[in-house]
Amino acid sequence: MNYFSASCKRLCTFLAVAVGTWFLTSCADTYDGNETFESNVRNSQLASPAEGDILITPNTNGDKMTISWPVVHGAGGYELALYDLSDASTPLVSQTIDGCSLTTDREEDVNYRLTLKTLGNSKYNNTDAPSATEKLFNSFEASFAAIPECDLAEWFAAHPLPSDSVGVNLNFDLTPGGHYTVGSLLDFGAFTVTLRTSSKTNNAVVTYGEKGGLATSAGFKAKYITFECGASTQPVLALSETPNPNILDSDHNNHYQITDPVSFLNCTINNVKRYFMFDNKVKYCVKDFVMTNTLVKFTPDDKMSSSAYFQIYDGGGFINNFNATNCTFWGASDNKVQYFIRYNNSGRCDRAGYTTNSITLKSCTFYNIAKEGQMANHSGFDGRNTSNYEITNNIFVDCGSGQVPRRLTGRINTSAVNIFGYNTYWFDGAPETEGYSTNSYDTSNNALQSDPAFVDPANGNFTPTGAEQVARKTGDPRWW
Repeated sequence: MNYFSASCKRLCTFLAVAVGTWFLTSCADTYDGNETFESNVRNSQLASPAEGDILITPNTNGDKMTISWPVVHGAGGYELALYDLSDASTPLVSQTIDGCSLTTDREEDVNYRLTLKTLGNSKYNNTDAPSATEKLFNSFEASFAAIPECDLAEWFAAHPLPSDSVGVNLNFDLTPGGHYTVGSLLDFGAFTVTLRTSSKTNNAVVTYGEKGGLATSAGFKAKYITFECGASTQPVLALSETPNPNILDSDHNNHYQITDPVSFLNCTINNVKRYFMFDNKVKYCVKDFVMTNTLVKFTPDDKMSSSAYFQIYDGGGFINNFNATNCTFWGASDNKVQYFIRYNNSGRCDRAGYTTNSITLKSCTFYNIAKEGQMANHSGFDGRNTSNYEITNNIFVDCGSGQVPRRLTGRINTSAVNIFGYNTYWFDGAPETEGYSTNSYDTSNNALQSDPAFVDPANGNFTPTGAEQVARKTGDPRWW
């Protein structure tokens, strides 16, 4: 979806508000004092904005970017096209814009091509620019090092990270299609690390040994990797047992604050026996956990009967913002797991210095997750006007004791942001009877109360064949 800036029309109503006045004049020509704007440029052939004057600004999360340029006086608009060079024949965006900026989706690790052409304005007898300006840019971060096929724990032990790089994201490139192992715990400690395959379409495979796992007390990203975890009882990602002392926030209840995102993008994570994330009984607050376009297969053993896949509980902490988009989570074992997400009862935003906290689940597929347990337990969030939820276009089958919306949100405060829409809650061959429509959790009145009829869930094929789900294309888009 594209979001356009306020119109920069040559003739518009003057808003006598400071911010509005600033914005309008930034995109207009002159103000004549009679509540209209008029251009001084007439009878001219216009020029397109110079390449160096076109700015690309990502948002904080990196999933949106704003393309902006200075006003060309006398213009009637701008013709903009944006391409991913891996498919240069089909534009991601092709629009005529009456304005000076465009905010649109941004994907990491893409080479982009932008064309921007100034259009004429017949009112002033101004003609189009003779050509469009082209700007090439990308969303790659520079590589710190390429790692050959090896045991990653051994490689990092032999290549210690420089002490002056704490606080800087270090990108490590794995070989496309390469095979790696993690034979022991690999703890990145205070260093912010990205592990990524240098191809978006040919994942490297990282296999955990019996004692293998990753840990951090800083930001962490995994991108375009297949993790094989079946031999390990360690978490996929633990929070360091010995955290970086410099992140202790004594002003906010002594949380160890991880403020850079912890994220998994375009990964496949197979056969997780125990925790996906575990706090090691240390009081952490993870500001942002983000999972996008990722499939997680859980094969829990009998040690998980009273635990959670995301267990940020024992030390007294929590994840402030949990966000999963276009993901699949499925339990391939009959062993009972008590929770999907579990935070400490004291965990809530203000106690860690934040103004809001949230859980966002969008277009995800959940199958056999905490079937006899709860999707979430976070009583510190419950009933507060600072606790926001966005739960949309998901499919939940045999999850959370048939109480999915109730447990995901707990008590809802009507002053908070609570967005539900077109979710499927299907349990033991029937629609859930608690937590949506007439109750106080999912009040959207548009839950899909029919069987999504997955093609072969026992073998990991979650393609829906149910008419309602097919019509709305709900759940993880990978199955479409």
